[in-house]
Amino acid sequence: MIRSIFAFALLCYPTVAAEPVTTTSGLVQGTESRNESVVAYKGIPYAAPPIGDRRWRPPQPAATWDGVRPCNTFGHKSLQKKNRQEGGQSEDCLYLNVWTPREQNETKLPVMVWIHGGGFTQGSGHQPGYDGTQLACRDVVLVTINYRLGAFGFMTHPALSAESPQNASGNYAILDQIAALKWVRDNISNFGGDPKNVTIFGESAGGTSVYLLTATPLSKGLFHRAILQSPWLDPNIFRNLKTANENGPPAESDGEDEVKKLLDENGSEILARLRALPAEEILEKVKPRWPVTTDGWVFPKPPHQIYADGDQHPIPVIVGTNRDEGTMFTARKPFGGTLANYRVAMAERYGESGKIVADFYAPESDDKLWQVGVQHVTDTWFVQPSREFATAMDRQGSSVWMYHFTKPVWGWMGAAHAAEIGFVFGNLEEPKPDDAKLSAAFMEYWVQFAKTGNPNLNGKPTWPAYRIAEPCHLVMDKSIQVDTGLRKDACDMLDKVLTQRRQQGASDR
Repeated sequence: MIRSIFAFALLCYPTVAAEPVTTTSGLVQGTESRNESVVAYKGIPYAAPPIGDRRWRPPQPAATWDGVRPCNTFGHKSLQKKNRQEGGQSEDCLYLNVWTPREQNETKLPVMVWIHGGGFTQGSGHQPGYDGTQLACRDVVLVTINYRLGAFGFMTHPALSAESPQNASGNYAILDQIAALKWVRDNISNFGGDPKNVTIFGESAGGTSVYLLTATPLSKGLFHRAILQSPWLDPNIFRNLKTANENGPPAESDGEDEVKKLLDENGSEILARLRALPAEEILEKVKPRWPVTTDGWVFPKPPHQIYADGDQHPIPVIVGTNRDEGTMFTARKPFGGTLANYRVAMAERYGESGKIVADFYAPESDDKLWQVGVQHVTDTWFVQPSREFATAMDRQGSSVWMYHFTKPVWGWMGAAHAAEIGFVFGNLEEPKPDDAKLSAAFMEYWVQFAKTGNPNLNGKPTWPAYRIAEPCHLVMDKSIQVDTGLRKDACDMLDKVLTQRRQQGASDR
């Protein structure tokens, strides 16, 4: 999805190894990056392998080692069905990577921790487009992480909940991310980073993760700023662990259904038998996508309610979306290609409010359904939830900045989902002057935010803060401009529909 510039490396000096760095597990040795002024540390374990008896448990501390561990190769990505031919996958996947300036001084640098996307079913922190060299060249320490995906990261089941001291199951991926942030807190100072100035940022499911980490009380104090790029916040991905909600039955029931695909009967010692199964068998037989659950522990109440109540972490945030998010997710002939099917689909998704939604988008004819599908996904998965998040942060008193990326990048897909990532990391292949300028602006805004908690800096267009009374956003394109009221009518309508659904779901319980 993201093209990188690794066809050949930038000119750099012959590799000169930096001095080994001490971590809580042992000494690590870095390696070269794409720029001789930056050292990369690849594949550092931040937790024990979540295998065997540790499968479907919170992450445990990484083992210690003697001597110096060479960190010149990325660790395994989490098991996933996509891109399996590329190799490098394993249930043993809890590794992170660090890019830091070679020359260290007494002043500790801001830390930026990237959380990859992929719908919680695919991806890794070491995809080529996430190479942290360009950002590290701007005097930050850049960290990327892997975490458990699919059933390994989110499986729920009554037996798993019963063995847990918190009576909870699922959300293991979020616990992995918290463990990685604890590693940063305990170790990043030795890499030149400031553990008291950590910014988390991510795109798609990575943006979802940032949203969730800003909500859960378990991450308190582990980071100090947050950037959400196209956070995927389709309401249907959020369920309750033990009770039904407006989005579906209890998540534990998903686990009961899926376990039937693995074991002939649930019976006794079900967890021991599940943990003895080969990971590949679980990957093949069990569904890849699981909900984020309100479990009474990681999330004491639904994340949207945490924000509505003002109980999220009070930190400065940036949140943004792309104009054409939905092109990646919309079939060429959505809704079976007919207006009648479109209205049925809206009724199935929104119940009594289905007609309101259907009338709002109101395609003129069957051949306009694709555009309607694209806009519906863009609004419901990304734009409206991002505004809801920004509104909650502003209401709480936190500083908020919003952006909207509108530059067409990938042909007919336009300013598509994930199209901004190469600009943020400075990893564009042979960029045209306008692209290079926009990429520099992204990096400078992001780094300035990481340094100060405010993205504004001299020499760049002023980025006004988002306020409920003045909902400004920065348009990121060939020229950078300020606009206001992004998709206001659609967001207002969807706010009302979601409120009604949530109230109805609460009254049904």
